[in-house]
Amino acid sequence: MADYVQIKNLMNTNQEKLSALLSGIEELEQKKDKFHAMAGFDGFVDRIKRPVSSRAGVEVHWFHTMTEFSARISAAAGKSGQIEMITQKTKPGGNAPLLADTLGHLGVDCLCIGAMGYPHLHSVFDSEELTYRKLSVVNPGKSDAIEFEDGKIIFSELAVFDHYNWNYVRRTAGVERLKQAVTEARLIAFVDWANLPYAAEIWEGFLKDILIPNQVRDKLFLFDLCDPSRKTDDQVREVLELISSYAVHGQITLGLNENEALKIFTALYSAQVPDVRTAAGRLFSNMKVDYLLVHPVDRCIMCSKDGVTELEGHLVDEPAVLTGGGDNLNAGYCLGWLAGFSVEQRVLLGMAASGAYVQRGYSPSLSDLKSYIKSWIREKA
Repeated sequence: MADYVQIKNLMNTNQEKLSALLSGIEELEQKKDKFHAMAGFDGFVDRIKRPVSSRAGVEVHWFHTMTEFSARISAAAGKSGQIEMITQKTKPGGNAPLLADTLGHLGVDCLCIGAMGYPHLHSVFDSEELTYRKLSVVNPGKSDAIEFEDGKIIFSELAVFDHYNWNYVRRTAGVERLKQAVTEARLIAFVDWANLPYAAEIWEGFLKDILIPNQVRDKLFLFDLCDPSRKTDDQVREVLELISSYAVHGQITLGLNENEALKIFTALYSAQVPDVRTAAGRLFSNMKVDYLLVHPVDRCIMCSKDGVTELEGHLVDEPAVLTGGGDNLNAGYCLGWLAGFSVEQRVLLGMAASGAYVQRGYSPSLSDLKSYIKSWIREKA
């Protein structure tokens, strides 16, 4: 397939586009019937932490950037050192639970299948505040998310997933329950391939044992790989081929952040890594997906049969939280997809959901989205 080069410069997210999105959300608020979705298959207990640079009594000074933090670590090489960490929050984590929870806040009925505690829910997932239905088949992993103003580093314990393969999922969840989940859901999201050792096997098993025998058609599939750094080039190629195999069963969106997109480009091509927009276009041209959504921190790049479009976002100056921003973006995008919004409106809705989450520190409702978009419009005035 030839490289995809048709590019539309749509960097200006203007008031008209945002006002149209606002009207679309107001129409959604009037909708009586719920959309239905399913997300799988991970789950984590997340501890959100910030590292202390210095302390004067009770007055704390943080490391603001990864560069500052890495300089402190480098200075301790060959000597040893200690850095104080302050846990700001312990919360449910994992891409599937975070995506499901935001969808729930946005009015979508979502079933999350994954790692939230087994045979009983872990206490952080056993909360009435969570807005999604749960089918948990294994205990959650553990993650410490160290947050800075310019990003985050996540340290994860994954041993609980060492035997978490398709046979385990099928046996524990039950084939009939999985069939029912697919029947109910219009949208199906498979996420966190990078952190689940048998994610590709689970996705393939789901395809062969659930979708193909039941002749499932016309679904919306969202795939999100997460950081592929620990995967081999062959594994990257194999999972992209696997994702393409879902095409007969519906439309496919593959979501990647900038780092993930460039690492996948490196895995697939020996050429020098280009700018992220060019990389996105070339990746899309060699995949059998309907949409490739790449989201750097300040914008989104969407590749489809109509070309490569780029829309600017709305940066949050003082984020309340960073971990989960991408999951909220996916949720906003999925809501727009379920609602039949245009590609451009889906992307804007995704960025609004992510921005509202990062700014407030919790998953937004439709009302929160409206407030956030109105402030975005005022800044454009």
